[in-house]
Amino acid sequence: MIAGISYGTYLLFGFLTLIGAAFIWFFVPETKRLTLEEMDVIFGSEGTAQADFERMAEINREIGLDALLRASLPSGHGDARAETPDEKKDVLHHEEAKEVKGE
Repeated sequence: MIAGISYGTYLLFGFLTLIGAAFIWFFVPETKRLTLEEMDVIFGSEGTAQADFERMAEINREIGLDALLRASLPSGHGDARAETPDEKKDVLHHEEAKEVKGE
């Protein structure tokens, strides 16, 4: 069976490979170095990553992880209302800036 295959079969598979590569090059969006939020916008499902953050914050509240983390922070650091990683980062950055100023 393999002995009966002519070079036309290879040309057909080569042509299909080129068509597939062209399709990917022109129609599949680049996702390298993009955040989940940016990928949500590209693929049209805005809010998926935000919903995951909210769900994780709810789980952390239910199991008591938020209270544990707030209790472990030195006094004057952190904000009980900071629930998403971005909010926590902003709070810590603000506290570091206050320490640099000497407040």
